[in-house]
Formats: sequence, C-alpha cells, structure tokens
Amino acid sequence: MAEETRPGEIHNSLYGGATGSVAQVGTVHGGIHFHDVEVGGAPLRVPRQLPVPPANFVGRGTELAELDKAAARCGLILITGTAGIGKSALVLHWARRIEARFPDGQLYANLGAFDPAGPTAPAEILGLFLRALGVPVDRVPPQVAEQSALFRSVTADRKLLVLLDNAVSAAQARQLLPAGPGCLVVVTSRWRLAGLISDGARFLAIEALDDRAATELLCRTAGAARVAADATATASLVRLCAGLPLALSVTAARLAAHPQWTVRRVAAELADEQVRLARLCTGEDQSVQATFDLSYRSLPPDVARCYRALGLHPGTRPSIAVIAAALGTPPERAGESLDTLVEASLLDDVSDDRYQMHDLVRLHARQRALDDPEHEVLAARIAGWYLDGARAAGAVLTPYRRGTDADRREPAPVLFADRDSALEWLERERTNLVAAVVATADPAPELSWRLAHAMWPLFHLRRHYADRMVVERVAVRCARQLGNVDYEARALRRLGFAHFDTGQVDEASRLFEESLRLCRRLSNRYGESAALGGLGVVAMAQRRFAAAAGYFAQNLAVCQALGQRRMAALALFRLGKVSNRSGQPARAVDHLARAGEMFADLDAYNRARVRVELGRGLAGLGLFEDGARELDGALADMHRLDSPSGRAQVHHALGELRLAAGDPAGARPWLAEALRVYEQLGDVEADGVRALLASVPPAGSDPQPAA
Repeated sequence: MAEETRPGEIHNSLYGGATGSVAQVGTVHGGIHFHDVEVGGAPLRVPRQLPVPPANFVGRGTELAELDKAAARCGLILITGTAGIGKSALVLHWARRIEARFPDGQLYANLGAFDPAGPTAPAEILGLFLRALGVPVDRVPPQVAEQSALFRSVTADRKLLVLLDNAVSAAQARQLLPAGPGCLVVVTSRWRLAGLISDGARFLAIEALDDRAATELLCRTAGAARVAADATATASLVRLCAGLPLALSVTAARLAAHPQWTVRRVAAELADEQVRLARLCTGEDQSVQATFDLSYRSLPPDVARCYRALGLHPGTRPSIAVIAAALGTPPERAGESLDTLVEASLLDDVSDDRYQMHDLVRLHARQRALDDPEHEVLAARIAGWYLDGARAAGAVLTPYRRGTDADRREPAPVLFADRDSALEWLERERTNLVAAVVATADPAPELSWRLAHAMWPLFHLRRHYADRMVVERVAVRCARQLGNVDYEARALRRLGFAHFDTGQVDEASRLFEESLRLCRRLSNRYGESAALGGLGVVAMAQRRFAAAAGYFAQNLAVCQALGQRRMAALALFRLGKVSNRSGQPARAVDHLARAGEMFADLDAYNRARVRVELGRGLAGLGLFEDGARELDGALADMHRLDSPSGRAQVHHALGELRLAAGDPAGARPWLAEALRVYEQLGDVEADGVRALLASVPPAGSDPQPAA
C-alpha cells in the first residue's frame, strides 16, 4: 500500500506475503513486462536443453520448409518415420534455426519408446521439466496429474519450444504438453500417433534421403575425394544403404576409421544380403540391425507374423489379399496387422490396398522370417496365390490354351468376370509375378516354371519384352533343373518368340531348333508342330519365303492330323502372311479367309490379327475400300482386347494401305502412331516402319488417327 510520510512524498510498502509477480513502482512511463515468475518464492528459469544436432546433417530442404509452414499454423507437430530415418537429426537441426523465437527457453526429453528399460514415465519427464523451469524440488507434486496441471500453469504465459523425442503413444506425449499459446511442441515417434493428429497435430512423415544428399553425407565423413574416386562404387553404396541416414552414417564412419579401405570394398561387403545388416554397425552404439530389432520386438505376435510374411513377399508392393493368403486369415484381419505396421513406420501404405517396405526394413523382415520354422509355408502360400490368380486370368483371356497335368489336377479358381478385369489384374501384379518367378526358381522350380507358363497371356497381349526375357530364361533353367524335357521344349519356344519379337532372329532360330529336337525325342507331335511354326516365322523374317511356306505347310498338316483346330488356323494365318509378303495377295486372301472362319469362336486376338493381314491382302488386290473396312474392324477389335501391340499392327497396315492407294498424306499419321507404339514396346517392327515413314513426304495438316 502507499503511505504518505511527509508532504509531497509517497512511500510504497508491502505488508504480508504475495505469490506471483509483484511490481512496486512510482510513476510508470510505457508498459510493464514480467519475465520471471515465482513458484514458492523461486523465480522461474530459462532452460536451454536442446542437444547438439548432428554435425553431418544434409539435405531435407523440403522437410525443413514443411516444418516452417507447420509451425506457423499450429503449436503441435508430429514427425514420424522408420527407425534410423533421421527424425531426431531433422528436428534438432530445425530447432536450432528457430530457437530465437522462443525467449522463455527450450525443453527436451527422450521419451524412451524403445529403451531396454521401457518408455520413460510422464511423471519423471514432468519432474525434470518443472525443475528445469525453476520449480523447487519440494514444490513438485508427487502425482502425475498434479504435475501436469502445475506444468500447464507454469507455462501458461511463456513461449517455449518443447521437443519430445521417441514417443511411444499419444497418451504419453499428451501429459507433457504446455498450455501457453506461444509454445511449440514437436513430437517424434516411429509410431503414427493418431491420437495426437486428432488433437490437431500437424503430421509429417520422413522419407529416405535422395541419392544426392546420401552421397553428400558420405563425403562429409569419409572424405569427398575418396568418395568421388569411384563414382560407380559410391552409387552402389548409396543404393545398398537405401537412403537411410543411420546406414549411411555407419558406413561413412567405417570408411573414415579405415583409411586404407576403398569405397568399392565396402560396397562389395554390403552387396551380400546375408551380412548387410550386420555390416551396418560401428561396433559401438550405432547398429541398423539392433535398431530394427527394437521395433520388431515391440510388435504384437500376430503383427510380427505379418511382418515376417512381408519379408518373404518376392515383389515390392504386396496387396492385402496376398498377405491374407499367406497368413491364412481373412483380409480384414490381415489389413489390421498391416495398418499396425504402418503405424509403427515399418511399412508404407502406397494406395488403398498396396504396401511397401523400405529396402533395409524388408531385408530385416526377411531375416526374421527365415528364423521362423513356418517360413516355407508362408512363402509357398504367397507364390500359390499368384499362380492361382495368373491361371484364373489366363482361363479368361486364353481359354483355348493347353495347360499342364498339374493344372488339370488343381483347377484355378474363377476370379474374373471378364477379359478387362483379368488383364487388369495381370498388369497390376506384373512386377510381383516376375519377382515370384525369380524368387521361387531355386527352392521350388516346378512352381516357378508354372508361374512363368501362366504369365504367357499377359506377354501375348502386352509384350513387356524385358520382363518376358527374364521370366522365360528362368523357366528354361527350372525345366532343366527338374529334368522335364516337355517343360524345357515349351519354355524354349516361348523364349524363342521373345527373341524374335525383339529382333534377335538368329538366337530365336537356335531356340526353335532346340525345341524341335526335344519334341522329336519325345515323339511330341504337338510340340514339334509349334516349333516348326516358330522356324517358319524366322524364315519369313529373313525373307526366305519358300522355306517359311514349307514350315507352315508342315505345321498345318500336323495340326490337322492331331485335330488341333486352333493351331491349324494359326498355321493358315501364317501361310496367308507369307503369301502377302511374297507378293501373292490372292493366295493370302484365301488362306486368311479360312483362318478367320476357324478363329471366329476360338481366339479373338488371332481373329483380329487375321483381319489385319486380310486388309493387307485386299489392298494388294487393289480392293482398298474392302481392305480399309477389314482394318477398321481389326482396330476396333484390338481396342476391345486392350492390346497396344495389336493396335500398332493395325496402324502400320492402314499406313501401308494409304500409301498403296496413292495417299501419302493420309498414310503418315498412321505410320507415325505405329512407330511410337512399336518404339515404346521395343518391337523389332519399329525399324521397318521408321524406314517407311522416312520415305513419306511430310504433310502440312494430317488428320490424327485414334490411338
């Protein structure tokens, strides 16, 4: 209170006790600012608890910008990512940049989500925070609820930056949130803490470093000159570390500790999947294996089993359906386990039903799976699911195709209602199917061969030459490993056509000859006929038209003798094609008309191919309108069949027809479109179309064909 002691003099005195902030002043000019608050008579302090960020922080420009934007919009940010991805390094680096915005200090706590002793209790963290803020030890309440309330009171008017590292749950972090509207809290966790997101937290998932940043990280520790000395080995090392900062840091540290080692030596060590994770260790406190082990051990048993199944999946983007088949559980239950792995940052959801693992996490999951006695069962179920799907799709797309004895004993389930859904499934699962063929080759060659055999309808309609080569080469190897001569002869023919379609005619001829030899050894007339057809195709490409016609005539005779109507129609189609090439359009039209009638109710794709050649034959007879009508119908068929290569064949033929009709301006756009698709597919026909197109004079405004 104010007391007058003598005229004109005012004396300010305070009687009794006071809590909070008290100002005794005379005349005040301007504002009064309180920077210290007292609890129990002790002024609150300004803590500076942020750890020193890693010296070799690189990249992350996008993430830093995202953090700046998030901080401007809210006071709570959640950062997640898999183990070793660099969450803490990113946050500490960013926090140093912005710490001046928080004059009342910075608080830091490791919440110990994966500490051997278990997560740190909120009461322990709150006690540390309160004491760091100046609250006397004897004024810190014993109960966590009271501690949390006092923490909110103490921080209500302060601007603090709070970093909560390695949180295990939203509940753990929620009790450590300050109350001040000027505070910013950043939580890192391997788990996607949905509770914090529902509380309004801004969510940021951290991805792997790109190649440039990964290389820079290696340079900073191991030395730029040393890393640059072998760019190829460095690129391999970056790929093997898969952009994981922990793996890169460990690798760089090993290089720095062994100046005599080359980058190539370390890359060669890591190339062996059996020892890669073990090598990604400094021997002290940095180990990729140990870091992943901690995450794995925190999983519930059913989720850990799902994790192991993912490690056995041969491709990179499994669906819920295939994992459910592996686990022998309904898709809904498998989806729950997959979602838990996403929450744990051990898996990424890349679409509604597709998932993807970081490369090193996947390697860890595979190692854990191979330690499980159940791994052979899980792997067989995965491959079996792909085989069933491919066979079911093939039954819809190529119902006429000859199967195997095993296929007849175990009919594939009907999964597809129409051609579109069957072809779409094969296309969607293509990379996984190829990976399954490769992965099962050594442990289960019979299964691998059957998978390769089941993929033929996709390659027949969509080509995919690179994948086709891989699959058919594996099929040949598996057949030889099994000692199954029939399997080998079939795979050789499929591989022969793959080589032929990519312009490797001599190799195709060798493969067809070998298949023919094996079929004759088996007295397999069906296979012999098919090999003769392949040799005829080669002879036609070499412009040995008489030899080609001879092969196709033998092919036709065998098929007719065996009652193989579809194969006989295919031989007639090829006879028509060679007749067109040798300048005998009338004979071609006769063969093709017969082939078309036979294919009508057997094979829609080859019926459309017949119409392409029939259009050429009619044009060769000068019947351009009739030829164009057949080609227009063939184009509609190829669109309906969704065959890019088939559409390119029609465009090619329409261009030729326009040229023959004396309309080069009309020919050019058709040929250009055919060339575009052939080049895209890697089809050998591109060379001929390119040469033909070069001979056509350019036009000013050509109509565009429907692609």
